[in-house]
Amino acid sequence: MTKNSLVGLGLAALALTTSLSLASCKDADKKASPTTAAEVQATGLPIALVRMDSVSSQYKYAQEVKAALEKDALEHQTRLQSKGAAIQKAAADFERRMRINAFVSAEAQQAEQQKIIRMQQEGEALSAQLTQQLGMKQQLMLEDMMKEIRAQLKEYNKDGRYKLILTQVGDNVLYADEALDITDDFIKYLNEHYTAGKATEAKPDSASRAK
Repeated sequence: MTKNSLVGLGLAALALTTSLSLASCKDADKKASPTTAAEVQATGLPIALVRMDSVSSQYKYAQEVKAALEKDALEHQTRLQSKGAAIQKAAADFERRMRINAFVSAEAQQAEQQKIIRMQQEGEALSAQLTQQLGMKQQLMLEDMMKEIRAQLKEYNKDGRYKLILTQVGDNVLYADEALDITDDFIKYLNEHYTAGKATEAKPDSASRAK
């Protein structure tokens, strides 16, 4: 075998060894890259992320809160529509009587007009009252739900595997590796530990705050 042949074989062997080494390094990098929250935690970064928009839409407690508030809103709307219909009827009757000169005196006409004005004022006051009541109830129910979420999160992490759990609301987190996201697993835990009807249970502390 000539010298040139030996050199050629040596270069080929070197190239093969180099390519194998590079491939091995790439495989090692792929294996070293964490892909789950557990793997990230194992690397010494015990951090997790929970997307609150998903919790709000998929947590049974949140769904019951939404249903309860929608029911109240519909009941309030029905009351306001009934009040509005009564005012419209009274106003239409007043105009009809005006057209046919049915009032026995100017005082009687003025008294009827003032009655309609009072009805309108009562309707506006009722609307403001119901809006305030619904807003207060929503605030209290959301506070109770968040207390429950925090309590359940503490139980979920009772083994201390995460030292920091962030909540993502909208775009408040600029970037987070998908491996940090424990949302789906936490929602599953929440629903497994939720008792149906909890959202509409009467709570003494909530009732006193609503007064």
